[in-house]
Amino acid sequence: MDTLCGVGLPELVIVALLGFVVIGPERSRGLALNLGRTMSKVMRSPWFSEFQQITNALRNLPTTLVRMAELEEAQADIQRTISDIERDTKVEIKPGGEKQGISDPWGIRNTAAGTTFQPDPPSDPDLSESDIPDAREDA
Repeated sequence: MDTLCGVGLPELVIVALLGFVVIGPERSRGLALNLGRTMSKVMRSPWFSEFQQITNALRNLPTTLVRMAELEEAQADIQRTISDIERDTKVEIKPGGEKQGISDPWGIRNTAAGTTFQPDPPSDPDLSESDIPDAREDA
């Protein structure tokens, strides 16, 4: 413990020397013993340990608040990433059993089914279906 209620070692030495001069050498020994016993009792008491915990918490409050803000930002980033992943992996199944929303650019499912990959038609309204090459014609 480096300070006692904000009073460090240099301040305690100055107060002790001043008290020694004011009280005198005759009574200073007995007063020092009584003061030491009282301080020992106070420092061992439960309320003093609670007081120390509170002062430590207040001393560390700015650091704790910064860490909490960083954790909230990280949590928000994780939530955004999870929602992006959920949105990207969402698959709609049509009543006929046909899946919509996932393309198969490498032909993995189509190879197992013995068919060729049919790309999704372009969304350009100027193109008609006759402008789109049909992969079945090549086979």
